[in-house]
Amino acid sequence: MREPAASSNLETSGSQVEPWANTEHGPRPNTAAPTASKISLSTLAIRRYIATLVLTVAVIVLGLFFVQQLPVDLLPSITYPRIGVRADAPGISPEVAVDEVTRPLEQALAATEGVVQVFSQTREGRISLDLYFQPGGNIDQALNDATATLNRSRDSLPNTVQQPRLFKFDPSQLPVYEIALTSPSLQGVDLRVFADQDLARELNTVPGVASVDVSGGVQEEIRINLDPARLQRLGLSITDVLDALSQRNQDTAGGRIQGPDSEPLTRLSGRFQTADEIRNVIFEVGNSSASSAGGAPLGPAQQVYLRDFAEVIDGTEEQRIFVNLNGEPAVKVSVQKQPTANTIAVVDGVKSAWQNCKRQVCYRLIWC
Repeated sequence: MREPAASSNLETSGSQVEPWANTEHGPRPNTAAPTASKISLSTLAIRRYIATLVLTVAVIVLGLFFVQQLPVDLLPSITYPRIGVRADAPGISPEVAVDEVTRPLEQALAATEGVVQVFSQTREGRISLDLYFQPGGNIDQALNDATATLNRSRDSLPNTVQQPRLFKFDPSQLPVYEIALTSPSLQGVDLRVFADQDLARELNTVPGVASVDVSGGVQEEIRINLDPARLQRLGLSITDVLDALSQRNQDTAGGRIQGPDSEPLTRLSGRFQTADEIRNVIFEVGNSSASSAGGAPLGPAQQVYLRDFAEVIDGTEEQRIFVNLNGEPAVKVSVQKQPTANTIAVVDGVKSAWQNCKRQVCYRLIWC
C-alpha cells in the first residue's frame, strides 16, 4: 500500500523545473514568460497598436482645435501700475494752464493712496498727468480712488476745462491697424468726411473693434468774423452775440400731441443746418430808455441781422494736425481692439471691411 505512494512522490519531484540549472557553460537563466508587473508602456503600445493609433489621432485633433481657439496678441495681458489723466482746455495758454489746472490736479491726485510719482505735461489746449503706483497693487481700487479725488476737485478748475478722463495704462490697447487715406477724387473736407462718417462707421461694426480714431485732414467749420465798429454803433457786445447763438442753436422738446389713438412726441428743431440760417439770426438793438456811451439815445428798438455786422464764412477749420503719405496730404485711421479680442481676427475683419467700403465708394463716385 505504501510503495506506490513513494513512487508518485519521486515522479512529482522529478518533473519540477529548477530556476537555475548548471550547464557546462555556466548557470542557465529561467526562460519563463514575464509577469504582468514587468510589462512596460512601450510593450503595451506595441501590442495594442490600434488603441494607440486612435488615441494619438484624438490628441492631434483636439490639439488642432484648441490651437485655433487660443488668442493671439502682440503683448501679454498684464496690468501696469500706471493711471493716466487727460484734460482738454481749449483757449488756455500753457503758462496759465500750469497755474490754474495742472498744479491743482497734481495736488489733488497726489493724495491718492499708493501713488509714488506724479508726472505732468502741459501744452496748449491739453493737460496730461500720469500717476505711478507700486507694482503688485490693486490698480482697479486705485482708479476708483483717483476718480473720487478728481470729482471732489472738479469745482476748483476753470469752467472752460472739459471733464478730465481717467484710464488705466495698457500698452496692448495701442492701435493694431492703421490706414492712411489718399484719393485723387476726394480732397480736403470730402476725404475727412468719408473717413469720419463712412469708413469709421463700417470699421466699428467689425467684431473685436473697440474704437476707431480719425486724425489729419481738414474739417468743416463755420467762421463768424465780427466787425467791432458796427457792434459798438449797435450797442452789442461779443457776449451778446455768443449768448444769442448758443440759445438758438439747440433742439427743444415740444411735449405730446393728444390724439384719439396715440400721443406722438414732438420736438422743436432749432439747430443750425446751414450758414444762411446763422446769417439770418435776428438781434434786437436800441432802446428809448437807454443811451449810448456818448449820452445820445439809441432810439427805438429795431431788429438787425447777424449779416449786418458780421461776416459768416462756410469753410474749413485751421489745420493743426498734418498727415502725409509719400509726400501727399492724407487722413489716418487708427483701429483699437478689445482687450480679449484676437489680434489676427480683428485685423482680418478690418481689412475685409475696408475693401468692402472702398468698393462702395468707387461705385458711388462712378454713378454720382
